[in-house]
Amino acid sequence: MLLIATFIFGILSLWMLVWLWRDIRNRSPGQKRPFFSLLNQYLTLRAESVLSLLQRRRLELSTKNIQQVQHDTLLCRIRRNRNTEYGKLYRFSEITDRKTFCSLHPLTRYDHYKDYIWRVAKGEQNVLISERPSVLSMTSGISGSSAMLLSTRTTANDFHQGFGVCFHSMLNVYPETRNLQRTAKFFYPPNWINSESGIPVGPNCLSPMTSKRKLNMYSTPAAGFEITTEPEALYVHLLFALKDRTLGMLEASFASIVYHSFAFLQSKWEQLIKDIRLGRINPELKITDDVRLKLSTQLKPDPRRATELAAEFGCGFDGIAHRVWPHLNLVLAVDSGSNELYGSHLKQFYCEGVPIYSPVYAATEGLIGVNLWPEKEQRHYLLCPQSMFFEFIPADCCNEEQPQTLFMDEVKESELYELVVTNASGLYSASTAGLPGSSLSLGPFYTAWLGSQQSTYQLTHWPFEQK
Repeated sequence: MLLIATFIFGILSLWMLVWLWRDIRNRSPGQKRPFFSLLNQYLTLRAESVLSLLQRRRLELSTKNIQQVQHDTLLCRIRRNRNTEYGKLYRFSEITDRKTFCSLHPLTRYDHYKDYIWRVAKGEQNVLISERPSVLSMTSGISGSSAMLLSTRTTANDFHQGFGVCFHSMLNVYPETRNLQRTAKFFYPPNWINSESGIPVGPNCLSPMTSKRKLNMYSTPAAGFEITTEPEALYVHLLFALKDRTLGMLEASFASIVYHSFAFLQSKWEQLIKDIRLGRINPELKITDDVRLKLSTQLKPDPRRATELAAEFGCGFDGIAHRVWPHLNLVLAVDSGSNELYGSHLKQFYCEGVPIYSPVYAATEGLIGVNLWPEKEQRHYLLCPQSMFFEFIPADCCNEEQPQTLFMDEVKESELYELVVTNASGLYSASTAGLPGSSLSLGPFYTAWLGSQQSTYQLTHWPFEQK
């Protein structure tokens, strides 16, 4: 009996291995990578797919009882910080619901928090939030002067979950992204400094190095993400991306980064082709010897690819993305708000014929919404009710000193609102219009997407409703 069971187990194991091998080969046409490299990416994609499905279902569930979820989100943050200096000043221990919160805490702007944040930066504890911030995030300064905000582990988790939901939407709408093709990730490590108390200070960005199991999915070797100067990092990203004819995706935080990458390529393509032909890292590139050595081991002379690229670049740069990467499926980058112009130029020129997916609506303050409709030309974002506590100021009341705010279940369709957020990092009833550097552009966004109907709350195109 034991022999029969062992035989059956062996047959099933062999069948599973054969099926796995065939599935990997079917998902990697034209790839010349080692099998274990493909297997690593295959298993990573499978794991990410399952995780993204769970995150999508969590989001769906949260949208079916908006009022309760928003109540729990607010109360969790208020209770966590009720014993801070700020919490005692604004009587957080007395807050039992959202209406009490609004009556005890005024609407605020960034100047209200500036001194508190500087005290945290200097090392004072239990001032604005109960935990030590993981990062002091600097805003981009797009809409004014740059400002410093606190970021915590909760903020980072919100971003990870938001991108997980978007990953699920991407796989469903663009099933070809399930193939085992590598992605060109354009990323420049920020130049971090430390505050007086040793807290890192810099932009709030997700580094590829934080998830090392995903590094195998990128065309740039891990050492390339260690380069801290932008021109050198961009040159290396482009070099390894151009070598890979089967590249499947271009990814960056913003469409402006992708645009500038192509503009850089347009000025440096002859040097890049020479390096591909010779299988080297340009000797004039200012990178450390250690990084240069690690990158050089990943290069071999490829005159055939160099000749192919030279022919394409010689024909101009109109639609160049699809011509140098004929299997390119997608550009993954935010192209709304201040990046809309860059996204438009990419669609019309460099990336003509390649879809662009703008996954999230976010700022240094935290995650605002996720785009569940990648295929739609007009960008729409679903608010994430567990990442922020949202309030809304009607447009005709914005000039009042302390206008009455509405909650998510009280807003009306086709009305215009200014957004107010309470996040996980010490902002309470903070108007986004008063946060320097916030990249939010909220006018027509809410006109089309916020609505209520008797006892049922919904955003016009949400697939989920409160029951």
